[in-house]
Amino acid sequence: MVHDNYLVTPECIRREVEYVLTRDIQFKGIKPVYFSSSQDVLKSEIIPDIIRAQKFDNDILFLCDKCQEVSIPEEYSGSVKVHKIEHIYDLFTENWNLQEYEYTGSFIIVPGWLENWQDNLKSIDQYKGNSGTLFSETYSSILIVDTGVHSNLIARAEEFSEFAGIPFKILNVGMEHFSLLFENLVLRWNYEKKQNQLKRCNKKAASYAMSIDFIKTIADITDESVAIESICKLFSIMFAPKNIVYHSFNEDQMEVKYCKSPEIEQGAIMKLKDSASSYIVFDTEDGFAIKVSTADDLLGIIEIQGVAFPEHLDEYISIGYDLAKGSGLAISNIRRYNEVFISREEQVKLAEMLRVTNRILRHDIANDLNIITMALNLFEEQGDEKYLSMIKNAAYKGASLIENVKELDQVSTGEMQLELLAVKSLVDGVISKHTAEFNVTGDCIVMADKALSSVLDNIISNALIHGNASKVDIEIMSHNDTCEISIVDNGTGISDEVKSRVFDEGYKYGKSGNTGFGLYIVRKTVERYDGTVRVEDNKPTGAKFVIELNAARMDN
Repeated sequence: MVHDNYLVTPECIRREVEYVLTRDIQFKGIKPVYFSSSQDVLKSEIIPDIIRAQKFDNDILFLCDKCQEVSIPEEYSGSVKVHKIEHIYDLFTENWNLQEYEYTGSFIIVPGWLENWQDNLKSIDQYKGNSGTLFSETYSSILIVDTGVHSNLIARAEEFSEFAGIPFKILNVGMEHFSLLFENLVLRWNYEKKQNQLKRCNKKAASYAMSIDFIKTIADITDESVAIESICKLFSIMFAPKNIVYHSFNEDQMEVKYCKSPEIEQGAIMKLKDSASSYIVFDTEDGFAIKVSTADDLLGIIEIQGVAFPEHLDEYISIGYDLAKGSGLAISNIRRYNEVFISREEQVKLAEMLRVTNRILRHDIANDLNIITMALNLFEEQGDEKYLSMIKNAAYKGASLIENVKELDQVSTGEMQLELLAVKSLVDGVISKHTAEFNVTGDCIVMADKALSSVLDNIISNALIHGNASKVDIEIMSHNDTCEISIVDNGTGISDEVKSRVFDEGYKYGKSGNTGFGLYIVRKTVERYDGTVRVEDNKPTGAKFVIELNAARMDN
């Protein structure tokens, strides 16, 4: 059965067409449309006008006699089939049946033509009022090809014969020839449609197969830039463009990842990015841009400029669309893989950090508790107050370790509750706990949390305990958007070999080194504020620690 297709025929064979359509179930889905025409030459404008007026939404078959070369509107070029015949009456009988009448100058018509014969004669300039003289001078007789589906045929024939001044004859042909011809015509039309659909499906299947092979090729790639280069090279091979550009989108940030030449259609790309369309054709009509995306996310836009054969641009876009879908799947998988990989790395780091933390707590705190226990026993036996000092130092060391582990936990879990803090106020609070000569100058406001106090305390404590410093100068300076905190001591200093590793995890130096996590936590905490920390020499002796943080702008 033919479904939802249109048959467009002259009005003069309406009854014959309806007879066939209503008596054969295989034609049930055909929708007839009729137009008025004479048996003279059909003007080339009529078919396009009919198509546009009807706004057809499916395939169309035109039946017309003496059709000139007609121009089908571009949007219907693939769905309109025009069947041209020499005369309408050729649809109802074999030509040899009519040759004798044609040779003798008969005017051959179908019954439907007689129903509006006056208007039909006017259309061929053969109707002059009540006189048929001109008509009788041209033709010798009238032959009516009777299909048997019209009533009152004799009366109309007599009326027209009297006007024309020539006799008429009726040739009974019935509907058998037209029914068979129409069935053959529609079946052939349907067959051609199926063949075209099959070609499109095969072409689509080939395109999908190519996309699948392409996805297989880049399936093992884990670097997005390498995958993008492979995608662009494939597009370049397929379409031989003068230029090809890949615009990568990640969290609404656009970056050009691949480009053969510096020519970029920036305006068109941004227009496509913000539209619901999957692609755009450039005004030059020799290139296009197409989205590389998944159902939920725009991953990129690939821009093809100056293709080798612009006349095949529609086919290129169809192929490019399929390749872009495969590319979107590949890029999405790479991004998900990298997210998982980074997450796994973070989990490994966290697990190692927890393992080290546990080792520290078991080993170092146990040692401190042993010292405290031993000192208490000696104090009970000897009463010497030096053992109280040992107990105090061991307890202080254990408490400091617990505080460092607490800060390490905060760093590892990424907790971020920053607030506006005045650096000088924090410094004043830290130095109040230490006995040494301090000199503090300057101030600035930063976005940080209370852990910044521990950072300052750790550096100052190291200077006093490990560096044996007696004086510490702290300078707080604001440079544009940066707050620089310099902590300078007059202690023993740090060797060049130690400087390169002093912020490493678990690195200890000197006899008084504890866990090796103090300065590591300093670095991790400062990095959490998007800042940096470094160590330098102080002249003539000592060390200089420099912390750089983002200064808060008070107007914001």
